[in-house]
Amino acid sequence: MVATSAPLEHTGTPTATLAIIDDHTLVLDGLSTWVARNAPDFEVVIVADAWAKLIHDPAFPPDVIVMDYQLAEPISIEARLGLCNAAGTTVVVMSAVDDPATVERIMAAGAAAFVAKSRPAADVIAAARAAVTATDAQPNIAASAYDDDRFTPTELEMLNLYADGNSPVEVALLMRAKPAAVNRALDRFRARYVREGRAADDRESLIRRAAEDGYLT
Repeated sequence: MVATSAPLEHTGTPTATLAIIDDHTLVLDGLSTWVARNAPDFEVVIVADAWAKLIHDPAFPPDVIVMDYQLAEPISIEARLGLCNAAGTTVVVMSAVDDPATVERIMAAGAAAFVAKSRPAADVIAAARAAVTATDAQPNIAASAYDDDRFTPTELEMLNLYADGNSPVEVALLMRAKPAAVNRALDRFRARYVREGRAADDRESLIRRAAEDGYLT
């Protein structure tokens, strides 16, 4: 069984990062090896056998995650998908359990697709590819419409959370935004300081400039 929220056809050749999480080493080894040999449009950046290893990996969040439904951890699928979606990554869920009620629960929780483990690896990666393509096709409503030096309240909040010591991914999770939106906001601040001839290339200098201009609360 395959269930998706987008067509499975490969409509493009996106370059995307991929994470695989499953608590069976055989599945991890087999799927990651298959991707390396057969899906050059994906770079496997995380192979994890536990939830904590996935979310604490420096490469998190990737563009798409292939996730086992039944991890040996007391974390609901709703919680897992909610965090991943908030971080800006799409998720393909795979499972040996493929009854209609389970599939409906998974899709309602925010999965981009469901693929039964009885299906071949090609179907899993086709679903992952379709999820990436669908995401790329969506308009980026979080992009700033401003080309001047006026910053939105959201951008200022992102800057303040970043100044408090949070990484862009952590800021995104706190604000239920995408990491790309946080990075865009920080880049807008840096671009202003470049135009003014005030270096702000790293975290410390950006925070110092923001404090000088009264942006930090």
